[in-house]
Amino acid sequence: PCLLSSTPLAGLKLSFSCLRWEEMKTASCLLFGCLSLALTAILTGKELRDGMPIDKDQEDNLPDITDPAVIKTLKCGVCQASVMEFAFGINYKENEKGRKLKEVEIVEVMERVCNNKIGKYGLLLDQAGNPTQQWSNDDNVLRAKGGWVTRIAEGTCSDVYNEYEDYLLDRAPKSCTIEGNKKNCNTRPMVVEICVEGLKWCGVEQEPSLPPQMKMKPDDEGNAGKAEL
Repeated sequence: PCLLSSTPLAGLKLSFSCLRWEEMKTASCLLFGCLSLALTAILTGKELRDGMPIDKDQEDNLPDITDPAVIKTLKCGVCQASVMEFAFGINYKENEKGRKLKEVEIVEVMERVCNNKIGKYGLLLDQAGNPTQQWSNDDNVLRAKGGWVTRIAEGTCSDVYNEYEDYLLDRAPKSCTIEGNKKNCNTRPMVVEICVEGLKWCGVEQEPSLPPQMKMKPDDEGNAGKAEL
């Protein structure tokens, strides 16, 4: 098993995945913890292998989840991502079926987001290879996921869904509008209502700030429309 050294964080599993890094024009890699792939990458002098544990420097630079401010920042990012995924998931399913969804179908979409899609999000790595507090599900960038990172993502998504189910059932399907032959999705009002004013995980200065990878990369719903956060 890919475990960390015997520290207070022992047992945490993190995986790294990347397809392209700015400094590696021709290199490509896909690294997932505890899988037996044969690809490697060199990042700022560090060799990253599939299944390898994070090193001491990366471990020391993990977000401090004992700090309430850090937890709040992490939950803020996941809250925004969850709202976006809810809207895009509903939009995608409506495009697929060619009609508005029934309530039970909307519930199924949102449950799938928290049970499957949010688990694909991880913490972006900086150019030194250390985890940041920004989330992404983009396979084109390095990110760390697994262990408490994934548990926070999935737990936060569930909190958003459980506490705002009725609101989401009403508002999420209305977040996308048709303009000509394009369907645009605007999740800003829901982000403000839920993440900023409701759960208070995001401050006004953070609203609605998502990394570019998160803004335009809803999981497998890239054809659902234009994201406007």
